[in-house]
Amino acid sequence: MNSISMCHPKRLALVLLVAMAAGSASAAAPARKTPSARTQQMEEAQRRYERGKEFYEESDFSAALVEFQRAYELAPSYRLLYSIAQVQYQLQDYPGALRSFQQYLQEGQADITAQRREEVQREVERLRSRVAFLDIVTQPVGARVSVDDQPVGRTPLSEPVMVSAGRRKVTAELPGEPPVTRMVDVAGQDSVQVKLDFAPPPVQKPAAVTESVASTPVAATPGLAARAEPRGVPWKMWTATGALAVGAGVTAVLANGAASDLKTQRDTFGVTRAQLDDASSKAKTLALTSDILTGATVVAAGISAFMTFSGGSSSNASAPSVTVGVGPGSVGVAGAF
Repeated sequence: MNSISMCHPKRLALVLLVAMAAGSASAAAPARKTPSARTQQMEEAQRRYERGKEFYEESDFSAALVEFQRAYELAPSYRLLYSIAQVQYQLQDYPGALRSFQQYLQEGQADITAQRREEVQREVERLRSRVAFLDIVTQPVGARVSVDDQPVGRTPLSEPVMVSAGRRKVTAELPGEPPVTRMVDVAGQDSVQVKLDFAPPPVQKPAAVTESVASTPVAATPGLAARAEPRGVPWKMWTATGALAVGAGVTAVLANGAASDLKTQRDTFGVTRAQLDDASSKAKTLALTSDILTGATVVAAGISAFMTFSGGSSSNASAPSVTVGVGPGSVGVAGAF
């Protein structure tokens, strides 16, 4: 093997498995294995290596990679890592090729000639310009994360994930929750943080408020004169007004939060159109609900004030009855005074 070539599969410099059969610490058989078992293992590794060469020459790189990796498991040798790295390069698995070349240099140490070490180091530098790093975080933590449908672990991850430059699909999954996916475009040597937040519990829409104010008969008590509630202070109506005011305040806070989230997503790199549309719809819905409740509060307050200042003290007058209803996009007020 005189040089490293990535341009054409026919130029792959494949190692001879016979050369790696020399005893090394990593290739030594377990103490309990018999010489016969060790021989069978080496023969199996040789067959898989030869099969991998055939696949490579036929440009079936995926099959060749599996066979070379299986041969390395049976008889580990740093020389096989060189072939594995070249196949990964052909598959455009630049992170895998980079790791394999680095492992080749580390395990080969002084056994690698100065010329070969220099050639491999040049390939390492080239590959470093073709990879990027994704710092993936989720809220909440504990989610299973995959990149391009390949599992990479659970959050929090111990280190950023090395990926090939280009468009990458990042997915997080939690039990009982729909998966969260983001498409991220990264260039060589980029370092990008990817945040995946699972949807918070849905905000419940304020229920329609219906309150009726009616006189309640007071039973006569022997020796005491029956006392009716003064009509000048319609407490139930004021209570309904207060409930509407509270609902308007809560939805106003939620609407402001949704608007802030929408602005943040618009300024975030890599957010999809579907996510922006969802955030925009949520912000508009909460803003409309807040406006409706605010209007209902004003109307109810006016009715309450009118009833307070115009009510008489006559016990024979008919009791006021007021109904306030809030529905999607509308407010209804009805009653008799």
